[in-house]
Amino acid sequence: MSTGTEIVENAYGMIGVHSLASPADPEAIAKGFKRLDKMLQTWLSLGIDLGHCPITTAGEEIGEPPDATIAIEENLAIKSAPFFDNGRVIVSKDLKDNARNSYDEVYRLFWRGSIPTKVISSTVPMGEGNSQGQWSRTFFRRGTKLKN
Repeated sequence: MSTGTEIVENAYGMIGVHSLASPADPEAIAKGFKRLDKMLQTWLSLGIDLGHCPITTAGEEIGEPPDATIAIEENLAIKSAPFFDNGRVIVSKDLKDNARNSYDEVYRLFWRGSIPTKVISSTVPMGEGNSQGQWSRTFFRRGTKLKN
């Protein structure tokens, strides 16, 4: 698990806003915390449950799984870049591609949605093997659900 400060600083480092020689100012880090919380809340609303706790202080851990840290940092970097854009492109194509791939991996690993049961249309034929007698139905009844 990482602290919010580590994640924000790593994300800012990916877009060239934070380094040891020129660290980001505390106000930018605080805005990064808010952006990080909003991004993870958005992911939660999409069904990606990382077990994240909102950040209230600078050294607090966010409680993310280790598999998701890189995806969080890369996507936070992309979401933060427009706020630091000073006329030059600071988000590389490689960063965009890596962020998309890592998000897709996190989605596959941590998505907690449910797949609804398929309801069959009443115009679907029952098919071969319908041997319920001469007067049996040719089509499924309205509202018939597939069995798992």
